[in-house]
Amino acid sequence: MLFVIEACDRRSSQHTERIWQHLWELRDAVPVSVVLPTVVSSPCPLLAEETADTVCSATGMQVPQASAWVPFEVDLSHFLNSNGDIRLQALEKALTECVDKGEQHHDACRWGATSLKYDSWLNRRLAVAIRGWGGVVQRRGDDPRRFRTLRELLELAEFVTATLVTRSRALAEQRGHCPALDVTDTHLAGSGPEMRARWRRAVDDTALRHRNLTMMSPWDVFPAGEPADLAYVDLLPLLRCANCVSFQRGVDISHWNVNEFRRFYERISAILQGGSDAGLIAKQV
Repeated sequence: MLFVIEACDRRSSQHTERIWQHLWELRDAVPVSVVLPTVVSSPCPLLAEETADTVCSATGMQVPQASAWVPFEVDLSHFLNSNGDIRLQALEKALTECVDKGEQHHDACRWGATSLKYDSWLNRRLAVAIRGWGGVVQRRGDDPRRFRTLRELLELAEFVTATLVTRSRALAEQRGHCPALDVTDTHLAGSGPEMRARWRRAVDDTALRHRNLTMMSPWDVFPAGEPADLAYVDLLPLLRCANCVSFQRGVDISHWNVNEFRRFYERISAILQGGSDAGLIAKQV
């Protein structure tokens, strides 16, 4: 049973409250019970956002239908020194290896369905799940509510994404860019030579081998293996650094109440929508 949170009319407040109560009661029924309307983005500015209209059962990711992904996990807390600094060289190596292994997997995998095989060739999607944000904050003894803490994590997120992009761009130079870019080039066939020349220059400057690279879960802002401390919700803006999101939960929220549960999802929705404070409601799918 899966519920998708959507915009709603604020006047139906009693109906909305009943739905949230129902969602709260079902919170542990399945690994993923509530998701939000969102899109899948690309670090390549030439590739458009895509509607994430289905959920991958293995990872809890919201993805476009019939899309082929190669998932990895990198836990940032595993790269901490005793003084709380990140071992950047080791992290960079691990991230680069994810891109290389993902590239190999796309070449070797037999996807079964023709649609998945085509998407693998066209988009070469990777989902490197960046985890352990809350663990980094906890082990450093930082306050997750301080803006400085978020700012430092955002800098770390920029390092992560830059590392992945750099490796994907290097592979694009060696083996050719993501074929999805050629589809757009074909659509420009009727445009004038100046437009096509500008497009090709943009491709040369920004093309990647992989349409998508990073994945995050809002639940990873909490330290793993502990009851979810609501102080850590101030780290949720980190979600903006990811190309796709997962709502698979691995932390205990039994000490929350329905209002805290609802506010958590409303805050995520506002972040994913760029600050919109639209009302929310859920539908069963």
